[in-house]
Amino acid sequence: MRIRHCVIAVLLIIASSSCSNPRHVSVLHVNSIRGQIWPSENAGALTGGFSLLSTALKEARAAAPGTPSYTVAVFNAIHGTPEAHFTDGRSIVDLMNQTGFDALVVGPREFYFGLPALERLAKVALFPFLAANLVQDDGTPLGFVKPFYFDPKTRVGLIGLTPRQVLSQNLEQNVRGLKVLDEVEATRSALAELKKLGARTIGLFAGGVVWGGAPDSEDSAIAERLLDLTGIDQYWFGSPSPDREDGLEIVERPNGPRVVMTQSGARFTNGRIIALTTFAPSPEGMTFKAIHVDNASYEPDASLADTLYSIESAISETMNAPVAVSGGDFSLEFESECSMGDLVVDLFRDFAKTDVFLLNTGKIRSAFKSGPINRKAVYDTLPFGGNIVTARMTGSELIRVLNRSCTYVGNPQAGRGFLQVSGMSFSWDPSRPEMDKVLPESVRVGGKTLNPESTYLVGTEAYIFGGGDGYIDFREMGIKQDSIVELSILNLLEAALRDLGSVIPGEGGRIITAGG
Repeated sequence: MRIRHCVIAVLLIIASSSCSNPRHVSVLHVNSIRGQIWPSENAGALTGGFSLLSTALKEARAAAPGTPSYTVAVFNAIHGTPEAHFTDGRSIVDLMNQTGFDALVVGPREFYFGLPALERLAKVALFPFLAANLVQDDGTPLGFVKPFYFDPKTRVGLIGLTPRQVLSQNLEQNVRGLKVLDEVEATRSALAELKKLGARTIGLFAGGVVWGGAPDSEDSAIAERLLDLTGIDQYWFGSPSPDREDGLEIVERPNGPRVVMTQSGARFTNGRIIALTTFAPSPEGMTFKAIHVDNASYEPDASLADTLYSIESAISETMNAPVAVSGGDFSLEFESECSMGDLVVDLFRDFAKTDVFLLNTGKIRSAFKSGPINRKAVYDTLPFGGNIVTARMTGSELIRVLNRSCTYVGNPQAGRGFLQVSGMSFSWDPSRPEMDKVLPESVRVGGKTLNPESTYLVGTEAYIFGGGDGYIDFREMGIKQDSIVELSILNLLEAALRDLGSVIPGEGGRIITAGG
C-alpha cells in the first residue's frame, strides 16, 4: 500500500509539472503577407506567393509528426496588391483559409478597407482575428476580434496584440469607435482567461513592441513590464533594426527566465521567409528557424491552382477596364523631378485647390507608358494609397521642407523622400551645406517670388505630414493640419484621369539643379 501511494504521488508531481511547463509545440509565423498572391522574381529566383508558401508550410508541419503546429499571420496580411485591392481583401482570406492558417494578429493595414469590410472578412475566415488590446471606445469587446487563440485539445494559447499605432496610421473613418488598451493590462486579462480555460503553453505576439531598442524608450518600458508577467512561455517582439540578428534569446529575470524572439520586419515580409519557433519544457530546448520560401526549395502547391485561377479571372475584367489614354511614355525618377511626378501632383493640387502640392516620390511606384491606361496601371502607380492633407505654411517653412527634400539626393538609405512639386519652382545647389541647399531667391509660387513671411495653402500626403520618410519638420515647426480628404489618393487619381480622358508628359523645369 505504501508503494502504491508513492507511485501515485510521483504521478501527481509529473502531472503537475506537465501542466506548468510548455509541451513541444511548433508555431509558424508568417509576417506581413501584404496580399502577395503571386511570387516575386529577383535574380531569376521566385520567392513568396501563396503557392510556394503553402508547400513550405505543409512540409514544415509534416517535418515533426505528432507535434502540434499552429500557423499565424502577423500584421498587414490582407492589403497591398491589386488582387487584394479589387476584392477588398476577400481573395487573401480565401487563400489563408485554404492554406491552413490558425489565426491572424491584426495590424494597421487590416483596416485599410474600413471597419465594416474587416468585419465581413472575419465572418468568412476559418480562423480568428486577434487583438487583445483593441476594444470599442466604451471598453466593450469587438465582436469579430478575439484576444487569443486557444486549442482545448493541446491547451495551447496564443495571445495577439495589435500595434498601438493602429489608430494613428489609419483614417479616422476606418477606426472610428475603437480604442487601444494598455498592452500589459490587456495581456494580463487574456492570461487570466487562458488559465481559467486550462492553458499550459502560452505565446504572446507583441510585434508592435520593439525589443532591444534604446533602454529609455517607450517600447523598452512596455517590453520590461510584459516580461514581468508570469505564465508566458515565449514572447514575439518586433526588431529595432534590420541589422539585428533574428532568433531566440533567453532573458534572465527575477521571476525566472524569459524566452524572447525577434525578427527583422525588412526580411520577413510578403511570405518570403517563415519564422518557425518551437516550445519545449525548458527554455534551453526552445528553437528558432528561418524557412526561406523560394522555388529552389519548394514546388508550387497544385491544390491552390484552381483558387488562384479563379481569383485572377474574377478581377481581370476589373483590372483591365480602361481609364484614360497616355500620349507618351512618362518618366519616374526618385531623386529628381520627373514627368510622372509632375502629373500626379498637378492632379492632386487641382483637386485640393491649394497653392502648392508636395508628394514624396517613393509614393509613386510606376509610370504610364504610351497607350491605354487601365485600372491596374493606376493601381500600380499608387499601390500604397494614402490621403491628402492641407495646411497653412509660411514661405520660410516651405523652404525648410524643400531643403529636407534635397537631403535625399545621393542618400538612398534615407528613403525615397525627394519631393515632386506642383504650383511652385526652385533651384538648389548640391555643394551648399545640408538644409541650406535651396536658393531662396529662386523659389516661386504661382509664378511669383516666394515671400518668406506670407502664408500659403499647402497640400501633401498624410504619411509625410505625420513624419514619414524622416519629415520631422511639420511637427517641429508646429504646422497644424487644416483638412484631410478621406477618399484615397488612388481613387482620386483614377477619377481625375477619367475626367481628363488623355494625358501627355510635361516638359518639367520646376526643380533646377544649379550647375547641373
